[in-house]
Amino acid sequence: MTPEEHESFLREAFDAYLSVRSQPGCIPCRPYLPYGAVDLKGLRWPTMGDMLIEDELRELTNNLNAWLGALRRWHAWQIVMGDYSEDERWELEHEFVTPLATYCLFQPSALRDAITFVVTNGMHQVLRSVDRSYPDRLPLDQAPWEKPSYPTRRRKEAQFAHIVARWPEGMLLLTALRKLDDQSNRHATLDFRNRASHSIAPRFSRGITRAVTRTVVQRTRLEPREDGYVNDVPVPGEVSIGYSFGGTDPLDLNQVREVNVQQFEVAVACFDHYVTLLKTTTG
Repeated sequence: MTPEEHESFLREAFDAYLSVRSQPGCIPCRPYLPYGAVDLKGLRWPTMGDMLIEDELRELTNNLNAWLGALRRWHAWQIVMGDYSEDERWELEHEFVTPLATYCLFQPSALRDAITFVVTNGMHQVLRSVDRSYPDRLPLDQAPWEKPSYPTRRRKEAQFAHIVARWPEGMLLLTALRKLDDQSNRHATLDFRNRASHSIAPRFSRGITRAVTRTVVQRTRLEPREDGYVNDVPVPGEVSIGYSFGGTDPLDLNQVREVNVQQFEVAVACFDHYVTLLKTTTG
């Protein structure tokens, strides 16, 4: 394919994509999440408390709507690519789909942390507004003279649970949050987000990564038995390094997209629980 033919091919495919994208069949088939979902005028707020909640809820809504839009564009491209040959699909994946898929597969982890942050801050402000004796201090607050550090997800979610567990809706939110970026998602995506961030991620559709692997294993020794055979016995406290042929298989784009849509719906459920929690505590 000449450069001119390649450009014409991309234009034709993009025109088809624009046609498909405008149709209602792209999943998730739902409207964008609403802005201003909560009226916070029912309480007398401490300094800027309501403004903080509104600002961070708006940014959370932005993040979810961006994910929704990316998923719909991804699905539109999957529909379009069904009409092309394998090599042509590979070209379209490289040009258009891989950036969308990569972005979407990062969102379950990103939104889990964002929801934890936003809800912790928001419900802390609610507690301050309903109880003037409630201290304006979060367990993970750092003094300005302390060395800056970044708490682990486990610690941030423990702080989150400490705040929201006092309300039934908060417990529903906590349960939903734990389904976001959970082990089933990591297994289904071959832990794409962690591998992309810290080592080498799986490819999409074709190509194996990490064909040779280095592992740290328990050192063993051969111990003779009375029958003339030997046992492979672990050596306590010692390790050895092993090299082997391994390989991480590529991800199927349709399969991981469906998994990602399910994760998006979990994130929306968390959003809905938070909105309900705000309405019941500030109305």
